[in-house]
Amino acid sequence: MNLNENSCHCIFSLVGARLKRAYLIMFVLTGVCLLCDINHAKSEQVTAYQFSGEVIDIQSLTRLDGVTVHIIELDKTIQTDSLGQFQIANVLEGQYTLQFIKENFQELELVVDVNATTSYLQIKMTSDAIQLKTITVIHSIRDLDKYEKTNDIAMDEGALEKQMSMTLAQTLSKELGISQRTMGRAVARPVIRGLGGDRLLILENGERTGDKSASSADHAVAIDPISVKGVEITRGPASLIYGSSTLGGVINVKRYNIPKFIPKRPTMRFAFQGETVNTGLTATTGFMVPIGDYAGNIEWNRRIASDIQTPVGILENTELSNLNFSVGTSLIKPWGYVGASGGRYRSDYGIPGSPEGHIKGVNITLDRQRYDSQMEFRFNQEWVRKIKFQTAYTRYGHQELESNGTLGVEFGVHTYNFFVMAFLFDNVITGMWGEYRDHETGGFFWTPHTREFALAGFYLNQQDYEKVTLQSAIRYDVRRAEPFRPGTVIQAGTVKRRDFGGFSGAVSGIYDWNDSISTGVTVMKTFRAPGIEELFSDGPHLAVYSYEIGNAELESENGFGGELFAEYTSNRFKLNLSLFQNRLYGYLTPTNSGEIEWGSGAAGWLWIYQYTAQDVVMNGAEMRIETEILPRLNVQIDVSYVNGTLISVDKPLERIPPLNGIISFNYSLSPLHIHYTSRYSASQTRLGEFEEPTDRYIVHDVGLFVNFIWLQLENVVVFEVENIFDTTYRDHLSRIKSVMPEPGRNIKFLYKLIY
Repeated sequence: MNLNENSCHCIFSLVGARLKRAYLIMFVLTGVCLLCDINHAKSEQVTAYQFSGEVIDIQSLTRLDGVTVHIIELDKTIQTDSLGQFQIANVLEGQYTLQFIKENFQELELVVDVNATTSYLQIKMTSDAIQLKTITVIHSIRDLDKYEKTNDIAMDEGALEKQMSMTLAQTLSKELGISQRTMGRAVARPVIRGLGGDRLLILENGERTGDKSASSADHAVAIDPISVKGVEITRGPASLIYGSSTLGGVINVKRYNIPKFIPKRPTMRFAFQGETVNTGLTATTGFMVPIGDYAGNIEWNRRIASDIQTPVGILENTELSNLNFSVGTSLIKPWGYVGASGGRYRSDYGIPGSPEGHIKGVNITLDRQRYDSQMEFRFNQEWVRKIKFQTAYTRYGHQELESNGTLGVEFGVHTYNFFVMAFLFDNVITGMWGEYRDHETGGFFWTPHTREFALAGFYLNQQDYEKVTLQSAIRYDVRRAEPFRPGTVIQAGTVKRRDFGGFSGAVSGIYDWNDSISTGVTVMKTFRAPGIEELFSDGPHLAVYSYEIGNAELESENGFGGELFAEYTSNRFKLNLSLFQNRLYGYLTPTNSGEIEWGSGAAGWLWIYQYTAQDVVMNGAEMRIETEILPRLNVQIDVSYVNGTLISVDKPLERIPPLNGIISFNYSLSPLHIHYTSRYSASQTRLGEFEEPTDRYIVHDVGLFVNFIWLQLENVVVFEVENIFDTTYRDHLSRIKSVMPEPGRNIKFLYKLIY
């Protein structure tokens, strides 16, 4: 709902001009803390110790290599060597929780008191009759560990390595309920349950990425997956910590460019990846160095790729060149840590041509500079566990060039964020989030220079009973879009200041009937204010083959979602089932008006897409079955379905993925893991007014994964062949499916070395 002029004025006068100043003060404070030793925290000197141990199979009494050992409080991960042994050095005196994880074995958790008398540990793990998980789910090394329930997903670095691809969206695309919006492989973005854009937040270390990938299909996500250390996908009440429009969920990418623990010695990481479908090559290297109470981290990666090969020819103008660099440092103490980092991400990529836009395509140059700071103070008191502070400044530049070098569209965005979270009473998280965004457009795009102010407060609570877990969250957001020159009249309407505010909330309950069966329900209400692009866009956007016009009179979007989910687990079988419905009132989307406007495209004219507000309903279901069919041979079946409808006219909503899923056979004989996967999709004939149908398809992949220790070096090898039979198929969410089909046969190779 709109806030009236007077009530908003007071809020924004306090937030607006001072938000940038608050960010700068916090960033300077971080630097001061890093240079100082924070003398008041030295009141108690703590000694560092070393402890070691071995992991054995309780049945055969053989030592187990490749066991993942997570030290929860330090966010540190190591693995047992070829003799099943592990050693952890430079650990401060105190109590720590260790998790031991290995495929085909039951996960084990152990609390260890580290002091001068800590003895050699002998850990005994019990073999599972069936290994059900195809991704490693970690519940206790993350800030929201106890708040993430049945339908949340967490992927650690090992799980990501098995699925590593050119983009984050493609890396996650085999997970249940996740599709990808594409316009050439370089600009893929995830879609969850048919929801993308600003309804699916993509975060980097808990903060906005500062890019423009949510606003348009031709804008890339400014994250290279090879630099990612983990991914968390959060739904339900916990997602409201990060944003008010999270019916689709939150994807939080962990990079750890700000160190959170001190390594016992300098460590080095190296990775090389190649693929044949676009002769792509990627190299990355990184170093983490301990210096007393400090840790420093440097990471660099380079990715290049040529045009994509499809079964029917080359998809021209889809080349890619990425360069990513970051450096960070932290002061780490028993009371917590304080750190800062800076980095730059540059990408030059092509968007394929189309008769609807530019016949030879458009070339895009993306340049993002990002500076972060983080502070965490652990109090370990009954009423307050810890407090976290985060700030980020992002400077984002984006140019779209026609084939003759003419500048078509230019975007410049400066974003300041701050984020504060307090962890209270072991079951409450509360805090504030704020953002200032300066958005300017150039070239042949006449969106007015506008700034945005946003402020939000949130509260999350969880109550655990014997068989029931209850979770609730509430959030209130205010947002202002303020043009620098109000009063201008454009095709979107009269340019003027717009103020918005609204509540979001969610309640979730899970009931454990017994050790095998649990059921749950989630109800959510979300709020989303229109962005600058939706309000004031005006101009030709050749890269997406359209002339875009905003709507200066748009109101807020309100969503209501409900979900029922159940899980059944036995010794040889596991079933997850979810049924959901999302209703969005005032759903904001660019809609083809059926009219054309001069836009200097190949034909000189472009279809006009204007942002409109419509009421929609989206019903869907997801199912995952995992079972063992032979010793060490497991099968996984995923099915996902979404149905979208425009309520007022009872017509299909456009760009909704059809029924789809995977069938995967996985054979594990540690350290070797082999899979054969079939990706399938039904045809899509429920079409928006200007959409084209897509046929059903099935595509086959095969691959292997090896993780081993050699000469005290951790080695990871991944080899995979995608689309083995070079099948011609078209994905419904591809914006270029009428131009070319999806990529053909692709041979991928990844080698990673950690020392």
